[in-house]
Formats: sequence, structure tokens, C-alpha cells
Amino acid sequence: MSDRHLDRARAFLERLARGDAAEAWGAFDETMRAAMPLAALERTWLAVTSQVGPLSGVRSARTEAAGGHTIVFLTSAFAKAELDVKVVLDADGAIAGLFFVPSATPYTPPSYADLARVVTSEVVVGEGPWALPGTLTLPVDAAEAPAVVLVHGSGPSDRDETIGACKPFRDLALGLATLGIGVLTYDKRTRVHAARLAAVLDTFTVVEETVEDASLAVDLLRRQAGIDPSRVFVAGHSLGGNLAPRIAQRAPEVRGLAILAGSTRTVPAMMLEQLRYLAGLDATAATVLAPQIVAVEAAAARIAAVAAGAEPRPGEVLLGAGAAYWRDLAGYDALAVVRTLPQPVFVAQGGRDYQVTDVDFAAWKAALEGRPTATLVHYPSLNHALCAGVGPSRPEEYHQRAEVDAALVRDLAGWIARV
Repeated sequence: MSDRHLDRARAFLERLARGDAAEAWGAFDETMRAAMPLAALERTWLAVTSQVGPLSGVRSARTEAAGGHTIVFLTSAFAKAELDVKVVLDADGAIAGLFFVPSATPYTPPSYADLARVVTSEVVVGEGPWALPGTLTLPVDAAEAPAVVLVHGSGPSDRDETIGACKPFRDLALGLATLGIGVLTYDKRTRVHAARLAAVLDTFTVVEETVEDASLAVDLLRRQAGIDPSRVFVAGHSLGGNLAPRIAQRAPEVRGLAILAGSTRTVPAMMLEQLRYLAGLDATAATVLAPQIVAVEAAAARIAAVAAGAEPRPGEVLLGAGAAYWRDLAGYDALAVVRTLPQPVFVAQGGRDYQVTDVDFAAWKAALEGRPTATLVHYPSLNHALCAGVGPSRPEEYHQRAEVDAALVRDLAGWIARV
């Protein structure tokens, strides 16, 4: 019985990995089909792989019996992290539950953090049905301190922006607060309210995914005791960096914006570039990723058509999002917007980053050329998680605890203090 269920769970995961979401969804029982429609499954898989990269294989598997059900745990290696894919099957082998559980890694504060100089408190960003839990990290005895909102990249990130064993946003919060700067972090809407968002996929855009909540976070920071309301900044990472100019448009009161490994190109183009880079690492990766590359190429072509005005098919979901999402992104030019903003800009880029590359850094540099209030810093040893390493960056890096680079933290803190 367990072997049969194990084979079904593996087959389900393999179908997701090769882009056959509809076939995978067919293994759900009726309750799961109602709770997670096909579009929701596609969006969930995109959210997972956006955060931890493509699946490279199953390392181990085990089963447990629970009240007439069999729970299969597939310990799976993704490009940037290892997850336990938990598949619950009923007696007939239909899937009655699905969970993606990160491997537990104890957090160690970065070497540059002085916890005696830092105080944290729980806050809520926004209100009503879309409210988000967050953490405010402040210098002890803060009085009119500058402060920054940290804005996540793609995927359903938590407030620490956990990437495998790394927690870039927690490192940044503790490091910046040690240096006298307040930091607000929060769980992303796609993480906290994924089920509710699946019901509004037809109208969902990056405004609902990122921009609106970041603007609310700015407003919350400006009302906090101990914070100088005239010195609140936005720092966006990856997709959050791409959207930082748009957030500043919506919240013009921000003092400045920091773009940390911020993307400048389309999401499908960058997904393909990342997959091809990973496929070039070794022969096994090339074999595993080949079908995913084909699937993303087809989706990218369809997204381009829909963004250009082609009518979406009823209920059509492309790389986990609907037509409204892709049309909204197609109408936004981060480089054009950043040229119009009056605020100072800080841009940081890692030289070993294969997810957002020096191509994007060059684009920011060109857009901000001749602007005296722009600061651009290139860190040759940093990867996409803003952590230092040597040699070509590989997904395995994210499986080991590493801290955000101390030089970047100092540079960012110094820039915030000056402007």
C-alpha cells in the first residue's frame, strides 16, 4: 500500500515539474479539486519555484499512516533550497492534501549584528481581509531614526525573505538596526492570503502582489514613534527592486529608494535565462530541466501575445498568473520611471548573481547616468541572496547558512544616513 502511494506521490510531483499541471490536478480527490482549482495549483507551483527555483530531484522519501490516509514526504532538492513536499493520499490513492514544508534550519544572527542594540516588535501592515503580519526592528532607544521598508522578490516570501538556509531580510534588519536604522519587514500577501488571491486571479496584478502593501508599510513606518517620518526609505530586492520606482510613485513621501539586485527585464525572459544557466551546470541538470525550459518558452510566447492584446482563453493561467498580471507588467518600465523620480537612488548588484545579472546592473547604470544623487555599487563576490562566495554561483549555496555581506549592509546604512 505504501509503495503504491509513494509511486503516485512521485508521479504527481514529476508532472508538476515538467509543466503538466492539469494531469497532476487530475490526481486530486473531489474535496481537493474544490479547495484548489487547477489555476490555484498552477499558481502555487509557480510561487514555490519562483522562490526556491526549479526542482532538480527527490533526495529521499518516507510514508506515514494517519487516520485512513497515507502521508508521503518527498524530500526534494530545488535550485535554491530543500523542501519536504508532503502529499496526503486517501485509501484509493487520490490526493487529499498538499503541502510544501521548508527544511528547518536554525537561524544564527549575522556577525555584525549587536542584539543588545536592537529591539523588535510585532506589527500589522494594512487592515481588513488583506492585513499582513510583520516585524519592526528598531535601534534601542530610537529617537527620530531613519527607517526602511524591505520589499520582497517574486514568490510567496515570508518577512525574512527566506531562501533555503539564508534569511536576507532578517540579516539586513538586524544589521541596519545595529547601525541606527529602523527596518520594517512583513509576510507577503501571496504567502498569507494565497487561497483568497486564487479567487481573484482575473484581476490580480503586481499592485495587489507588492505595490499596495509596500505603500501601506511606508505609511505605517511614518506613523511609528521613534521614526523620523521625513526619512523613510524603500529597499526592494529582485522583483521588489524592479518595483521600487513604482512604489515611490505611489508613495512619493519616501526619502529614497534602494534597488538590491533589481531586475529590469521581463519575468519570462529572466526565468528562461536562469533555467538555461542551471541546465549548463552539468549533464544531469540539463536533462532534468529540458522539459521545463520548453514549457517556459511556450508560456513566454503566449504571455507576449496576451500582453500585446491577444484575447486570453477563459480561465487561462500562464506561469501561475492571469492576463491582467502580465499586461500590467508589460505596461510598466522601471527604467523609464526611475528617471522621473526626484529621490536619491542606491543600486547594489552581486557579480555572482545568475538570477539578476550584470546586464540589469548596466541598465540601471545607463538610466541613472549623470545623476548626482544616484549611488551604484557592484559587489563581485555576491550571489542573489546578497551573500559572498567564490567561483560560479550554484544552487547548492542556498542550502548552507550564509549572511548578507557586511560591506553591503555598511554601504546601505551609510547611504541612508547621508541622504
